[in-house]
Amino acid sequence: MHNSYWAASRKTVALRVLTLFVAGVTLAGCGSGGQKQGQAKTPATSVHTVTVKPHTVPVYSEYPGRVNGKQTAQVIGRVTGILESKNYNEGSLVHKGDLLFKIDPRPYQATVDQREAQLASAKAALANSSRVWERTRKLYQANAVSEAERDQALSNYESDKAAVQQAKANLESARIDLDYTTVEAPLTGVTSLRDVDLGALVTANQTKLTTITQLDPVYVLFALPEDDAFARQKALREMGQKTTDSATRQATIILNNGKVFPYKGKVDFTQSTIDPNTGTVQLRAIVKNPNNRLMPGRYVRVRVRIQTLHDAITVPAQAISTGQRTQVFVVKNGKAETRAVTLGPLTESGRVIQKGLSPGARVITTGLGTLSAGAPVKVLPGSGLGNEGAAVNHAGNQSEDQAGASDTAGSSQDS
Repeated sequence: MHNSYWAASRKTVALRVLTLFVAGVTLAGCGSGGQKQGQAKTPATSVHTVTVKPHTVPVYSEYPGRVNGKQTAQVIGRVTGILESKNYNEGSLVHKGDLLFKIDPRPYQATVDQREAQLASAKAALANSSRVWERTRKLYQANAVSEAERDQALSNYESDKAAVQQAKANLESARIDLDYTTVEAPLTGVTSLRDVDLGALVTANQTKLTTITQLDPVYVLFALPEDDAFARQKALREMGQKTTDSATRQATIILNNGKVFPYKGKVDFTQSTIDPNTGTVQLRAIVKNPNNRLMPGRYVRVRVRIQTLHDAITVPAQAISTGQRTQVFVVKNGKAETRAVTLGPLTESGRVIQKGLSPGARVITTGLGTLSAGAPVKVLPGSGLGNEGAAVNHAGNQSEDQAGASDTAGSSQDS
C-alpha cells in the first residue's frame, strides 16, 4: 500500500515536468518564429535619388551696392550779369541743349555791336592801305618813289591786315560772351533746386546755378571681398581679358523688395588694388535706367559671377545632412550608405561637393529623417535625373562658361 502511493506520486511529478518542458520548447519556438517574422516585415524606405555627374557650374555671389549718377554736372554762370529767367521745372528731366537760365544779355549785345563796328573800320583801313601799297609798289618798279616810301606803304598794309584779324577775334569773343547769357543743359538728366534766385547777380565762373545728374544709365558701385576678387581676377586673366565674356562681366541688380531689376548691368571697372581699410576690391557696373527707378543714393544688391567650376559635382541642398559630420546618403546594393563630404559653394544647380563623391553615385534626396546606415531603401520611379539634367542645361550655356576660370572641384572615390 505504501509502495503504491509513492509510485503514483513519482508518475505525477514526472508528468508535470514533461508538460513544463514541452511548454517551454513550444514558447521558445514561437518566440524565435515571431522574431524572424518581425524582421521580415521591416519595410524598405521609399526614397528619391539623383545620379551625380560632373558638369560646368557658374558660381554667383551677391554683394551690397549703391547707385550713383553716371555723370553729375554743376551748372555755373560763365558771364557776370543779372539772372533774368528760369526756363525749367526744378527736379524735372532736362535734355542736353535745353535752355535753363537767361542772364541779362544787353551789355554783351552792346559789346558785340561795338566790336562789329571796329571790325568794319579795320576792314576799311585795310582796303585803303591795300590800294596804297599796290600803287606804291608799281611806282617803285618805275623808279618813281624811293625804297623808304615803298617799305612804309607795305608796313601800313600789313599792320591794317593784322588789325582786321584782331577785330575779328574781339568780335568772336564778344559773341561767345553773349551766347553765355543763355545757359543750356550740358547733359541729359534731372535737375536739382536752383541755387540762385531770379534778379540776383551772377558772377562769371563762380556762381553755381543748379546741378544736373544723369540717371540713364547709372553706375552701381559695390565691393568684393579679397578672396572673391581674386577668383574673379583669375577668371578674367585666364580668358585673356576678352570683352566678349558677357556672363562674367554681367551684373544682376536686386532691389530692396527682392525683385530683380529688369535691365542687366555690365561691370566696366575693377579696381586694381585692395583697399587696406576694408580688405575689399571696388567694382562698378553700368546699368540702363530708362524709367529712373534707380535713384542715386539707393542701396541695392548686385549678383555677379565670380568664377566657373568645370567637372564639378553638385547635389541638391536637401540631400546634405549636418551633425557631427557633413554627409550624404547613397544607394548601394539596395541599402543606404553614408559618405562624408566636403562642401563647396552653393550654386543654382545645387551645392558643390569638393570631396567625398565620385561620378555615378546615386545620392538620396528624400526620406533622410528616417534613414540610417545599412537601412534598406526602395528607389521611387523618376529618380536619378536631377544632376544629369543640370549637366545638359550647363552644356547648352557652354559658350558663356568657357571663358570663365577653371577651378575644378576635387572628388574622391566612394569607399
